[in-house]
Amino acid sequence: MKAAAKAGADIRGAVLLTLAQLRLATPHQLKELLLSHQQDTDHVRRALRNLFAESPALVGRTHRAQQSYWYCTPAGLAEAAASGELASPVGRTTGKRIAASKTGLREHGLALVDTVVAFHRAEVADHADWRVEVAHPTPAGNLVPDGVVLLAGGSSVFVEIDRTMSYARLVAKLERYDAYRNAPASGRGNAARAPRSHWQETYAGPSLERPFPAVLFVFAPAPRRAAPTTREAAFHERARRVGSVNYRLTVATTTLPRLTRDGADAPVWRVVGNGHGEERRTLAALPKAR
Repeated sequence: MKAAAKAGADIRGAVLLTLAQLRLATPHQLKELLLSHQQDTDHVRRALRNLFAESPALVGRTHRAQQSYWYCTPAGLAEAAASGELASPVGRTTGKRIAASKTGLREHGLALVDTVVAFHRAEVADHADWRVEVAHPTPAGNLVPDGVVLLAGGSSVFVEIDRTMSYARLVAKLERYDAYRNAPASGRGNAARAPRSHWQETYAGPSLERPFPAVLFVFAPAPRRAAPTTREAAFHERARRVGSVNYRLTVATTTLPRLTRDGADAPVWRVVGNGHGEERRTLAALPKAR
């Protein structure tokens, strides 16, 4: 008990920052991200109880189907932001609405965290290098990726989780990425540098050496929906018709069960576009956007 109490105190800050960053998580997911060598969740649960016991409480929880879902309260978000250790501002939105949702919103959020866990296990990206639902401006309105992750190699990728979206909405999201990629440069530039678009300023690097980030779709299981492999195949047939795919946009897909089983660094990614067939590649082997 004393060891669990000490470990709970030691990871208090890490638990708070992780919840602030990812919106919500289960104790098991937090254990996988923060204490993967541990056999159980005792230390994580101790930290969560300590944060919950603060006045005001820094985290909240909801229970469904014998599972607890945890999120930051406004006070918790404020403390996390004040630490200066977050990769990006988290705003004022807590995960309370997501955690308490009776719809697929909670399961969607948990599927995103499962994806973060798969990247973390494979050491492809640290969980601290994810940004969730950050708006990106386009002429057609804001693009809000489910996640953006900075990979260990220094490049970024966009990640979209699908559980229940229609194919039309998935393709519309892909077209929004196309609009973001093709948005005109903003700002005046200067004698040393021409004006850049938002994606170039954010992701291309100082000398524009990096291409537009790949867009990764992860198909997760959902009740009363076709199997993830079926939805993945149907998405390929529709997404290949988007103009910039396979040229200015690199788009690849996988299923959450495959990603969890094989790992984010394994050949689990199927590239959308003519000539790629059923072949699956590693992240490092994805074609570069032109």
